[in-house]
Amino acid sequence: MYDLVVIGGGSGGLNVAGAAAAVGAKVALIEADRLGGECTFTACVPSKALLHAADLAHRIRSADRFGIAVAPPEIDFSRVMGRVRSVVESFAGSDVEAMRSRGVEVRYGRAAFEAYDSVVVDGSARVNGRSFVIATGSRPALPPIEGLEAASPLTNETIWSLETRPDSMAVIGAGAAGLELGQAMARLGVAVTILESAPRILPGEDPEASDQLRAALEAEGIQVFTDVEITRVEPRDGMKVVRFVDRRSGEEMEAVRDALLVAAGRRANVDGLNLEAVGIEADPDRGIPVDEYLQTRARNIYAIGDVIGHHQWTHAAEREAAVAFVNAVLGIPRKIDYTAIPRASYTDPEVASVGRTAGLDPAEGARIFRVAYEDLDRARIEGRTIGFAKVAATPSGKILGATIVGDHAALVLQEFVVAMEQGLRLPQLVNTVHPYPTHAGLARALATQFAATRLESGMTRAALRLVYGYSPRPSP
Repeated sequence: MYDLVVIGGGSGGLNVAGAAAAVGAKVALIEADRLGGECTFTACVPSKALLHAADLAHRIRSADRFGIAVAPPEIDFSRVMGRVRSVVESFAGSDVEAMRSRGVEVRYGRAAFEAYDSVVVDGSARVNGRSFVIATGSRPALPPIEGLEAASPLTNETIWSLETRPDSMAVIGAGAAGLELGQAMARLGVAVTILESAPRILPGEDPEASDQLRAALEAEGIQVFTDVEITRVEPRDGMKVVRFVDRRSGEEMEAVRDALLVAAGRRANVDGLNLEAVGIEADPDRGIPVDEYLQTRARNIYAIGDVIGHHQWTHAAEREAAVAFVNAVLGIPRKIDYTAIPRASYTDPEVASVGRTAGLDPAEGARIFRVAYEDLDRARIEGRTIGFAKVAATPSGKILGATIVGDHAALVLQEFVVAMEQGLRLPQLVNTVHPYPTHAGLARALATQFAATRLESGMTRAALRLVYGYSPRPSP
């Protein structure tokens, strides 16, 4: 009998298993394929390796404006992809060693629930547990488009097997994955067209962020179509033809490309778990329902990560793992809180955000403060001034959200994430010393804008006038 049985060895599963083992619990980790999950093998790690190569090529092309004359880069696509795969392989196996060194028993196979206290692995080996955490992740979903499946499109799982660079590519989906991979391929010499059914790219982000990123992508020669309905995909002379309709104009168009990449949705990996045996109703489209404690309808069974479909990011799965550990292993009730979960798209410019800076309730009395990258000294020094930083705050300085578009956006955002997590307000950020010149100066500039509004309050102006004889100037 194990204290905890974890099903799925991705980021969430590894974290909850490691935490449980660290306190002395007897833990079994069951994985159907390889430890590390999608992030290691088909998402975070390979995509960032590809983005780095593409960024190098782009910077070489741009070197002349800094007085550095170089020949245009020659892209050896096969070598680029070979390095991506070698980076992935350098991660492979390390998780197995780490888990076993912590005392976690790692088993390989597919687990199916037999009862509330047991699962069967590959139909034969029974594993008993007091508590279970399901962390089986998700897989790419193909939208119901006529002819799409027959076209054998690439996904984030299969694109890494490419050896030859396609001349052109259509990308269905303008979320983070589609935009990152689309821009990377474009910078490696592929003519890219991005198609999105929503009215704008990155539909979950601040509209200004979407607009500015779209302008940057189009400036690089990437075609971007939004608010479109893809009607069908068909072959033509060895090419893939994506037919679509512009919903605003009604115009019918087509994208004729060598390759097709789909990055438009995920399906939860719930097949084969036999959840019906423990009273859990789940399907690939909606995942496993959980409450605010990440508990399923079965009291001793929890679920985390992509399989619950809430926030499909590695760092969100890690936060969920921490909550599941406390609830399932220590028995201390703890609710999941997504308020300060950051989001990041590693495009160029980067888009990073936490909370909300758009669509705020007027009753909250929020004010928006904004700084342009072109007003940041470090950005001006480096000649990379595309972007902005924005924060939403209450009159007292409580941070409701932040959005940053530009170089090092995800890194700068972390200052606001920490502030939100720890209950810090903008006045505390303005009193924090920031090294100069860095991109972190964006945070101080936003906090300084907030501080300036304090000087504009009637009581503050009256006090300065009465005590010092000063008359504060209005902020520009």
